[in-house]
Amino acid sequence: MSELQEKQAVTTEHLPRLFRHRTVDYTLIIIGALVAAFGAYTYFVPASWILADLGEAWYLGSWIAGGVLLTAGFGMLGASIRDRSGYWNASAVVSFVLGTLSFAGAVAAAVLLII
Repeated sequence: MSELQEKQAVTTEHLPRLFRHRTVDYTLIIIGALVAAFGAYTYFVPASWILADLGEAWYLGSWIAGGVLLTAGFGMLGASIRDRSGYWNASAVVSFVLGTLSFAGAVAAAVLLII
């Protein structure tokens, strides 16, 4: 009779926290920003400047590669922030939103490159 009256215990599994340095996260973000900035440079500078006469594949390819690197960096940073705090805070959400926007920009550049 006591087995029927016992409450079912509800438990949630917590993922193990990944305490690691954020060096890889910041490195990916910096390299991605530099690659995307190179694409912006080749797109916006006048034709008389150095490397300004490169084709559209260069700047679109740079935006794609930079967007992918930024996506990976911001995603890993958001996961690290969430793992350290143990819950979703504003910094982790903003990092994932920036990663999503970076990925959307990379996809848009890829679509433009294909067209």
